[in-house]
Amino acid sequence: MDARGTAPVGALPNVVIIGAMKCGTTSLHRYLDLHPDVAMSRRKELNFFVGCADGELDWARGNWWRGPAWYATQFDATAAVRGEASPGYTSPSHPEVAGRLAALIPDARLVYAVRDPVDRAVSQYSHHRREGAETREPEEALLDPGSQYVARGRYLERLSPFLSAGLGDRVTVVAQEQLRDRPRPTMRRLFSCLGIDDDYWSPAMEERRNTAPEQPGDLSGRVRDRLREAFRDDAQRLRDVTGEDFPEWSV
Repeated sequence: MDARGTAPVGALPNVVIIGAMKCGTTSLHRYLDLHPDVAMSRRKELNFFVGCADGELDWARGNWWRGPAWYATQFDATAAVRGEASPGYTSPSHPEVAGRLAALIPDARLVYAVRDPVDRAVSQYSHHRREGAETREPEEALLDPGSQYVARGRYLERLSPFLSAGLGDRVTVVAQEQLRDRPRPTMRRLFSCLGIDDDYWSPAMEERRNTAPEQPGDLSGRVRDRLREAFRDDAQRLRDVTGEDFPEWSV
C-alpha cells in the first residue's frame, strides 16, 4: 500500500533489471520486450525505488513518492512477464532500494547486468565527458576514491544489499560480453530463468544499443593496472558467488 493507504491497482512488475550502469541494460530491456510473453515498461528507467516520500518533479531523483499504485500503472497486466530496467538501483547513492524492492515485490526476478569493470569505468567516464559533467583528465577522475567510477564496478558490493534482503535466489547475472558474443544462448538462459519459452529468438536480439565511442583518449597502462587492482578482490568474490568465470574480463 502507498503512503495514503491505497491498495495498488494494475500489475506490479515481476522482473527488474537492477543494474549496472553502462553494462548493456538498454539492450536487455529491448531484447526482453521482443519476447511475446514479455512486456517491458514503455519508459526504460522508472527509478521507482529511488527517492523520498515527498519528491520533486524530477524523474532522475526517483519516483518512490508516487506510490505503488502509480508504479503498477506502468505495466501491462495481461503480460506473463512485465518489467523495467533502472541501472541506478545498484548505485551506491541509493542504499534504500533493496529493502523497498524486497518489501513490495519479493517474488520478482532480478537481472544484474555486468561487464569487465575496467571497461565499465572507462565507459562511464566517457559518457560523463560527452555530457560535460566530467572535466577532469582520465587518471584524476578514474582513480578518484570518492567517485563512482570504481564503486559502481565493484559488483558484488553493489549486489550485497539485495542478497542481505533475501533476494539472492531471485538474481540472474548477465555479462555484457556474453550478450555481445553469444546472444542466443545468453537470452535462452535468461528466458528459462523467467519461466517463458526459451526457444524464442528474434534477429533484432543481435542489435546493439547505446554503442557510442567509449575510449577517453590514451589511457595509460599504469591507470589500467591500478583500476584492475581496485576491482580484483570484488571480481573474484563475484565469481565465487555466481559460479561464472567471466573469461573475457581483464580482472
